[in-house]
Amino acid sequence: MKLLMTAKEQYGTEGTIKAVCDRYGCEYIYMDAAKVTHEDLEGINVILGNVPLEALHDLPDLKLVHLGSAGSDNYAALPLFHGKDAPVLCNNSGSFGVTISEHMVGFILALTRDFLPYRDNMAKHEWRFVKAPDTIYGKKVLTLGLGDIGGHFARLMNAFGSEVYAVKRRQTAPPEYVKEIHPLEDLDSLLPQMDFVALCLPQSADTRHVINAHTLSLMKPSAFVINVGRGSAVDCAALAEALKNGTIAGAALDVTEPEPLPEDHPLWDCKNCLITPHASGRFIQRDPHLRIIALWRENTEAFLSGKPLKNIVDIKTGY
Repeated sequence: MKLLMTAKEQYGTEGTIKAVCDRYGCEYIYMDAAKVTHEDLEGINVILGNVPLEALHDLPDLKLVHLGSAGSDNYAALPLFHGKDAPVLCNNSGSFGVTISEHMVGFILALTRDFLPYRDNMAKHEWRFVKAPDTIYGKKVLTLGLGDIGGHFARLMNAFGSEVYAVKRRQTAPPEYVKEIHPLEDLDSLLPQMDFVALCLPQSADTRHVINAHTLSLMKPSAFVINVGRGSAVDCAALAEALKNGTIAGAALDVTEPEPLPEDHPLWDCKNCLITPHASGRFIQRDPHLRIIALWRENTEAFLSGKPLKNIVDIKTGY
């Protein structure tokens, strides 16, 4: 049995995966993910990490691919994972909720407390008030998606005193930190009431450009849009137009469509928009790293001992 891992352990986790391999007599190989080729994967039974998509084909010995990311749709679409003897695909959903939800709250505080114009003033050495900042206490927040990330975000915003609503694919009773849960079909009726609209959605045909010229036109002029899920959920051209026209007050994006965002995209010139380069949840950050390594270790041991695996991706939905 051969296992290939594409990310180094750190923060005190060094050697934990190798120790499991040694215990079960499994050969352990480490390689930089960016350098992995198809030839390197021949004869490999288990992959831990995100190897290049083009390397994943015609690998009859491969039994398990456990990604380091929560997003898995681009891997699930590969022919390798379809068919009777396809390898199992697992993701790391559940490892990023803490860090990404904090990033989202940081976005909201930066926008509502006028940190962006104050930063601009600082660059010009100007001691000047911008305007009276708003508060997030008592505001209505809509989170599209209530999984690991959306759930953590909802808890944080509830703790700030916001009234949290959610759109969720499966209708369930709302947890104590969410006032109401709605299906996506209710979006048009919800948007006019909301102060913050946060997207934590996976890639899906149903959610592509769910925020578009029409849905933006339904929002309050004082509303903000936050996207940390998939860039495809927001029509970025329509968003740039809405920001410039004052249709909404502002936006903050950690993901865009396309990605990276082209240098000439109009969003770069929107003063009321904050953009980070898909940086809210990364493997190298301490909290998600520890969670990812723990799940890799648990699933590696489960696989080698013939026990059930966690976080198996539904190949049909991609998550």
